[in-house]
Formats: sequence, C-alpha cells, structure tokens
Amino acid sequence: MPLRRSHAKSHHGCAQCKQRRIKCNEARPMCSSCQKKQLNCSFTSHATLTSRLQLLDLELLNHWHVTTVQTLVHERSTEKVLREFVPQEALSHPFLMHSLLALSALHLSHHGPVERRPRYTEAAMTHNNISLSLCTPLLNNVTPGNCHALFAFACFVAMFSFAAHGPKVTPRAHSVSDVLEVFKLVRGVASIVAQARPWIKAGGMRDLLQVGRQPRQTSKTTHVGELHARIQKIYDQARSAEADDSTNSVVAIASQKLLDLLQLSTTVQNPASTIMRWPAVVDLKYLDLLLEDNASALVVLAHYGVALDMMMENWWMDGWGTFLVHLALDRLGPESGPEVAWAQKVINGDNA
Repeated sequence: MPLRRSHAKSHHGCAQCKQRRIKCNEARPMCSSCQKKQLNCSFTSHATLTSRLQLLDLELLNHWHVTTVQTLVHERSTEKVLREFVPQEALSHPFLMHSLLALSALHLSHHGPVERRPRYTEAAMTHNNISLSLCTPLLNNVTPGNCHALFAFACFVAMFSFAAHGPKVTPRAHSVSDVLEVFKLVRGVASIVAQARPWIKAGGMRDLLQVGRQPRQTSKTTHVGELHARIQKIYDQARSAEADDSTNSVVAIASQKLLDLLQLSTTVQNPASTIMRWPAVVDLKYLDLLLEDNASALVVLAHYGVALDMMMENWWMDGWGTFLVHLALDRLGPESGPEVAWAQKVINGDNA
C-alpha cells in the first residue's frame, strides 16, 4: 500500500480547505484551491477565534488592578488585600472571580468610554448573576476554607447593589422595598463576619475588617454637628414616648445606632464605610416600620440619607443620600414636617 504523501500542516488556511481537509496555500484574498474550484474563500482571524468574553474579562481584570481597587479603599493595607489576596482567592472560588469582574465592569459602566458603557453594563449583570447562582448554596456553610472568599463576595455584592440600583443609574419611582433589598445585602456582610470573624482575623482578609478605623484629622462637613443634634432630638422624643408605644422604642434604638456611627465617623479615615454599617445594626422591626410607612422611621431614614450625602466618597453609593431623603419626602407627603425639610435643604446645598 503506497504511503500517503506528507505535507506541512496549514494552521491558518481558509475555512473551505479545512472543511475539505486539503492543504491551503493561504493566499489572500483567495487561495489557489478555492480559485481553481471557483468557491467562496473565507479566512477566520485569530481575533474572532478568541472569545470576546475572554478578552473583555482580561480587560476587566486589568481595570480592577489598575483603577477599581483604588476607588474602593483608602488605606494601603486594604488596597494590597484587594489587589493581591482577593484575586488569588478568586482563582480557587469562581463565585468570587465573577463578583470581582462584575464590580470592575460596573465601575467602567459608570466611568468608562460612553460608547462602551452598555457593553460594560451587560458584562456586569452577567457576571453578577453567575456569581450569585454559584455562591448562594454556600452561604449557609461558612468554613475556614471559604470564609475569606465569602466575606469578599458579600462586600462586593453589597457595593454592586448600591451602584447598580442607584438613583443615577436606574431612575424609578421611589420604593421602600427596593431600598430594603439593598439593606439586606449589607446585613448579609455583617452576618458572614459574625460567623467567621476569628477565621477572617487570622487570614489575609483581616485588614478589611479595619477599613475606616484610622484617625482622621478634620471633619469633612460643616453640618455634622447639627445633624447629630437633630438625631439626638429624634432619639429623645422617641425615648420619652416609648412607654406608651413600642414603636417608639424601635425608633429610639435606630436613632441611637445612627448617633453612635455618626460620632465614630468623625474620627476615622473613611467615614462612608462607617456610616454604611447602619442598615446592618438596626433592628429588623425598624425595617418593618419603613415598609409600613411609619412617619418616625422615615424621618430617621431621611437623616441617614443626610449622613450618607455628607460622608460619601465612593462612586458606588453616589446619589443614595439624596435618594433616601427624597424617598422619605415622597412617602410622608405634606406631613413630612420641619425635620425632613431641613434634610432636603442640606442635600440641596442650601444654607441650613
């Protein structure tokens, strides 16, 4: 049996020659074989052979290292955690990698080239959905092996939800239920920390537990003192009436928690990270009062909005302070009262 004549393999031949399993001389725009057979000749470039999604993911990962990390933290130690330790963890935990890429894509959808923002938004939503589907089964099984990845994931998902549902991104009718869905994600971060704090403190993510705890030299805003005094007044009024109404007790506790965090925020490097803990520390009964459009609860929410507006330095919460004040105004209507009117003046930049 005669031996088959060998020839050098063609790796870049046209699609028609590959289909016919013959050698292609790779002549452009038409190879000699297709010219002889009078066939349409088409070549596939390496760029189209490479997945667009893979190329985009590389772009997102690069953007994470170069830009996104710097927008999320203010201390060198935590910056190193996000730039080095978290991506390393993500290699072993796909849900974290998708969450990281989602947040990077969402940042680009806010600040990247305008013509590419829809593509970044689509990538952000895709990665976030995949991340949630992969991680949800693990949330009830926090272990020393996955606690660091779950902690980072919970932080990223909370940031993502604030940014993706922010009033400047998705203008919509004011909805308390939408706000509470985001608040629940903040509580989810606290839940994971509560379960795994000793493990996290002993590992590479420990610096994230200390975000915002470095001393700050000066206050950022001229209205912090008055805000504190107004919340104190709300607290005092609720305490004086709580014997007659259990609702006032819930409002008093929520006010006290906000006072504590506001006081702490004036002495730390990153006040926004401190203030955003409030949804995680208030009683669930307070969130129920918001759903019921309780007037006192909405007044406290408006003052929380002022605190966010004063302290906010992060793109992923841009506009939320204003949104919460307007939400309280919308739900209270004509009976919003002088407290919420003051809050509106502050966020509008009026001389309150």
